Amino acid sequence: MNFYHGTTLQNAIKIAEMGFLPRKGVVWFTTSKHRAERRAKQKARKVASSPFVFTCDINVQNLYSRLGKHLVMRSKGFLAIRRRVPPTVILNSSELITKWVSQILQGESYESISPDHPGIDRLSRWVENRMNAGTDKAIRPKELSQRLQQWLPDFFRRIKIIPKDLRFDYSPELVEFEIDPSLEPVDSREENALDALTHAKPKRRIRGLELLAQLEHEDLYDWCTLLLLDESVEVRIAALQTIVQCDEGDPEAIRPFAESENKRIRAAAIAALAKHSTEDAPRWFERGLKDREACVRLETASLLPTLEISQHRRIFELALYDPNPSIKHLAEKLTVGKGYADAR
Repeated sequence: MNFYHGTTLQNAIKIAEMGFLPRKGVVWFTTSKHRAERRAKQKARKVASSPFVFTCDINVQNLYSRLGKHLVMRSKGFLAIRRRVPPTVILNSSELITKWVSQILQGESYESISPDHPGIDRLSRWVENRMNAGTDKAIRPKELSQRLQQWLPDFFRRIKIIPKDLRFDYSPELVEFEIDPSLEPVDSREENALDALTHAKPKRRIRGLELLAQLEHEDLYDWCTLLLLDESVEVRIAALQTIVQCDEGDPEAIRPFAESENKRIRAAAIAALAKHSTEDAPRWFERGLKDREACVRLETASLLPTLEISQHRRIFELALYDPNPSIKHLAEKLTVGKGYADAR
């Protein structure tokens, strides 16, 4: 099955040689290319690099058999692997080689280079053969230089190749997602949290989420999304409630839960959508504050402090007239002196 992994071009080159190495104890993949592209752009902006998305063929059932479900977790749209993933799963190495060549050329001839160029194809297959050979030695700059001049002579005839441009061992500060665990040990607290997330008992999985939230773990949202289809209702509710605390959130993954008959699931989902739906946030606030269940209205109302009072009069008026005294009191406290006397 195809999965995607978003990263930077610098990291992608290293991955092509060494495979996907867990950072913070996990390698993440998604079935959504759009989400992988968004993640790649976020990473690229941090290090002033170009984004790159890997397409990979991963046999999940085979991984379950080899590693066990405590090291491989899959949910709708996400796959988390707590071990190194070899580069042999990569399907789009030609695309990577093309971008890498363009980086060396610094854009001078990139427009005329295609992943289908015979030279790119030969270079890609050569790199793949080196990876599959299982050698522990890195590909040397001199070797790459020879191959580039041999298979892409039209592009490199007037280009001076600097050896450091051909190195695959980029400096550690540019490696963002794929850090060798032996060089950067996982925090014992993170390890405990990850172990808890794969525990058989729902209370332990919920505790794992709480630990990650306390640590402000950078993959907190991904773990929440992974647990949205957990067999335990309590775990699903905890995952949705934790998403509200996250800095990011994908409304598409959350939206189906807003239709749940379970009022607690619906409450947490609508609150998460009110938090993370940029343009549709007012609609979700209104929907939450109009729900028949008080717990749904209460959870939505808890996010009222995040709204600009002068721009969302209708939403605050809904809260001011709510029959629940806690919601009404919160709205009155937020709107005092803001011109809402008539509404009150």
